[in-house]
Amino acid sequence: MNLRHRTALLTGLSLAVLTTPALAQTAAPAAPQATDAASDGAIVVTAQRRAEKVTEVPISITVADASQLERQQVNTVNDLNRIAPSLEIQSAPGQNTGGGGAIRGIGTQTFSPGAVASVGVVVDQVSQGNANISDLFDVARIEVLKGPQGTLFGLTTSAGVINITTNKPEFGKVSVRMRTELSAAGFAGSQSGNQVVQGVANVPIADNAAIRVAGYANLRQGPDYNVTTGKYDKNETMGGRAHLLWEPTDKLTVNLIGDYSDTRTTNGGNFFTFLHSETFADALAACGVTPGTGNRNYCTSEQYTDRTYGGGASLQLDYQFEPFTLTSISAYRGSHEQGSGVAYNVFRADTLPVNVHNSYVDRPLDLVTQEVRLSSPANQTVEYTVGGFYSRQIQHRGQEGATVVLFGQSVPSTPVNAYRVSDRSIAAFGQMTVHVNDKLRLIAGGRYTDDVLSLQLQNDAGTAIASTTRLHMGKVSWKGGVQYDIDPRTMAYATVARGFKGGQIATPSDADPYIVLPEIPTSYELGFKTTLFRSWVLDASLFYQKIQNFQAQQCTVDKVTTVISCVQTNIDGVKSRGAEINLFGKINRDLSLNTGFIWSKATYPKGYIGTDGSDIGGTQLAYAPEFKFTAAGEYSHDVGHDLKGFLAVDGVWKSRLRYEANSYAGSTFGPHWITGGRIGVRTADERFTLAVFARNLFNVHEPSLIQTSFPFGAEANTGAIYGPQSFRSVGLSLDGKF
Repeated sequence: MNLRHRTALLTGLSLAVLTTPALAQTAAPAAPQATDAASDGAIVVTAQRRAEKVTEVPISITVADASQLERQQVNTVNDLNRIAPSLEIQSAPGQNTGGGGAIRGIGTQTFSPGAVASVGVVVDQVSQGNANISDLFDVARIEVLKGPQGTLFGLTTSAGVINITTNKPEFGKVSVRMRTELSAAGFAGSQSGNQVVQGVANVPIADNAAIRVAGYANLRQGPDYNVTTGKYDKNETMGGRAHLLWEPTDKLTVNLIGDYSDTRTTNGGNFFTFLHSETFADALAACGVTPGTGNRNYCTSEQYTDRTYGGGASLQLDYQFEPFTLTSISAYRGSHEQGSGVAYNVFRADTLPVNVHNSYVDRPLDLVTQEVRLSSPANQTVEYTVGGFYSRQIQHRGQEGATVVLFGQSVPSTPVNAYRVSDRSIAAFGQMTVHVNDKLRLIAGGRYTDDVLSLQLQNDAGTAIASTTRLHMGKVSWKGGVQYDIDPRTMAYATVARGFKGGQIATPSDADPYIVLPEIPTSYELGFKTTLFRSWVLDASLFYQKIQNFQAQQCTVDKVTTVISCVQTNIDGVKSRGAEINLFGKINRDLSLNTGFIWSKATYPKGYIGTDGSDIGGTQLAYAPEFKFTAAGEYSHDVGHDLKGFLAVDGVWKSRLRYEANSYAGSTFGPHWITGGRIGVRTADERFTLAVFARNLFNVHEPSLIQTSFPFGAEANTGAIYGPQSFRSVGLSLDGKF
């Protein structure tokens, strides 16, 4: 089925749903969930593992509800860049271990096996580990928690947490919803095509039980374009989730959730294209490629595919035995990548006298977690949560190597052995809040984590061929603080926290595996929260964080083999300090506005030597803009009987971005705005919505990654990876609720 037929089919399905009168007469639209807002309009979050007003939680939090996510077209985890100024997620393949990106400049970019993320991703209270979701659908709320969250969330949260809550099933109500976002390359200036279709059905199966089933397809063409074949690369993901909610008694609640996704990518998808090339300009021109800012063209007659599929299941039991709540969450997650990985053909240029082909990949990963916790009742003199956590993550990789041809000559390249990585973690934790009086509260918490990471080199038959490299660590993370209610709508707090992120085992092709030590952050935060107008929240904070054994990765290009080589290491003395302000929620019935600004000075220690041999000590970390501003809002107004018109706009401004740990100006991208929005109409009851949207309206080509010496020559030859956020997209969105 070609793109034109596929787009027509998706549009037809959308219109069919939007015009189904019989179903609309028998089923009312789904009501908002109680967890999204309290009766007084306050925003409710679960940042401390219990439902609380966001203005009462002593953590800097940015909150985005379902309506904001949809109007900003946040369909993937990578899109979360646009909702919080403190959050950066690089969409380049392999650059975000665990998928969580960086908060306040601190994150983990590494290819090291078994590495865990600095920013944890938690979905419906289940840690995703390195088997993270990629697409977002049927989401009720996303909370971005800043700073170490090691007390309640654990191992992978040394810089923060992305806490995702999906919509729960509803009792006694049948409801159906379908929403689409449709664009095509060349339509109204779109630089690539994307068809997103999401469907949800809620079905009660008893008075005390209901099931909610959600499915989606995210089909993208481009932005990378093969001039040899005249085709855009395909990035296609399909998946779904089923959620059963059952309350067999008034004391017991059962949540059973399962999800699955399947992603297929052709010819590397979003991978390197030439940003600058003095050495190979003629060779590239011979096949129709002109290097330059925003170049997404490449030229190869090869056709190859990569596939990643994964998912998981969780069982949550909540039992009320007065006055306590006992919660058990058992979960499994897995992922498996097979085929020709994104880096199979590194340069993707048939006329180039340099060719590097990586071997096929086979990378299964399995994660099992179990959490049990006991929570005291709320609004008591002493509130507390105590519990235990277990996780085991096992990752396998087959032998991987590279075939290198340099100016007609084969160049030997050392393959990386097959290996098995096991990461086992056991923890006990607790946190309490003491109400000294009606206004003053004290916070104290701690967690002890016992973590064992091991790597075993293997042959193709799965038999060990070398001794196991092992790291066994026991660490305490903790938190203390004070919060004070200045008035019924305003709270101030001060906290200090020590976090912990597990170690890594690096696997260089030309040396034995070696240990990269765990990362230990210490963070200080002073914050202020208040509610303005109806439910507009102001969240402001000052922060200072110093990281012991910061886990870094430096990538260079081998001058002999032209293979990109990445070295993992620890850096002592990395700091992040600054100030942040966020405003989110509704100003009035017709106006929603979410905006934020951060100054985050995240720097290398004094005297730090970059990959080019220069001293970059005291300068900004790679992938960490020093300043960032985000804004998103929607205004609606009656335009006729039972109709509302609306205008939604959003924008992100970033200061200069550095992509490598060196002083090359060619490895940076200057200050820039990326803006977008929607204009459309919806019915007064919000059942039907029709809109035209634009993303990256002014076609600003912010890269996901820049690599100098591509394949050699420092800034003379430079490659870049561009994602869908790097180019303009214009299209039509349709939404129907029944």
